[in-house]
Amino acid sequence: MILEATAITKDFPQRTKKKTFRALDRVSFSLAEDEVLGIVGESGSGKSTLSEIAGGLLAPTHGSVFYQGRDISLLQSDEKRAFRRSVQFIFQSPRESMNPYFTIKSVLSEPLKINYPKMDRTEMDKRISAMLERVGMDPDSTLMYRPSHFSGGQLQRIAIARSLLLSPRILICDECTSSLDVSLQAQILNLLVSIRKETGLSMIFISHDISVVRWISDRIMVLKDGVCVEEGRSDEVISSPKEPYTRLLVETSFMRELS
Repeated sequence: MILEATAITKDFPQRTKKKTFRALDRVSFSLAEDEVLGIVGESGSGKSTLSEIAGGLLAPTHGSVFYQGRDISLLQSDEKRAFRRSVQFIFQSPRESMNPYFTIKSVLSEPLKINYPKMDRTEMDKRISAMLERVGMDPDSTLMYRPSHFSGGQLQRIAIARSLLLSPRILICDECTSSLDVSLQAQILNLLVSIRKETGLSMIFISHDISVVRWISDRIMVLKDGVCVEEGRSDEVISSPKEPYTRLLVETSFMRELS
């Protein structure tokens, strides 16, 4: 397994009371090489919190995350930097994840400058242009503009390019299609499927819509109120859900498709 999480619990303090809110309660999962794990649940189910813990952005209250068998909380500074390069995020709102005053060239150059300070400008420019072309964006009409110049779908393509520039081994896609219309969702999903086939990337794909998760995932884990209520192969979870909550998600998704 390339990534494993064991008994992840996360408590958040409440401002007005001397109590804590438990966002996750002993959630475990594993992610194999060249596998897509879908995590689905309604808003507030703990999906994003789990993804941030899995990617090292947030520390669990209890439990551990292992990358290639190593507990990420025990990694030394150089190992932590390597881990962060290896695990990249694609967020729900690409516009909010980009500095509005930077050109796209600056947005894409920044992670390369930080992680590869000795890379020369020519090599950097070639890598950025090649990656933009890979995600369906023309470098000549993209690089010198700011994020406000682009639509949400175009910005998500740029965000995918940024996440791939560091040659990660895992992509964590946190509701990366939920702000797009249906046709753009399909385009972004097809792009991610194509990239996975080419690179062998492992992915964690998070969504509130189980039909979107089904499209791309090998396995599905269902979260409800911070607890894993069901997990299994995608086709089995969709066709024969064991839990009432999972059946509700499937029925809701089906009705959404019909409307």
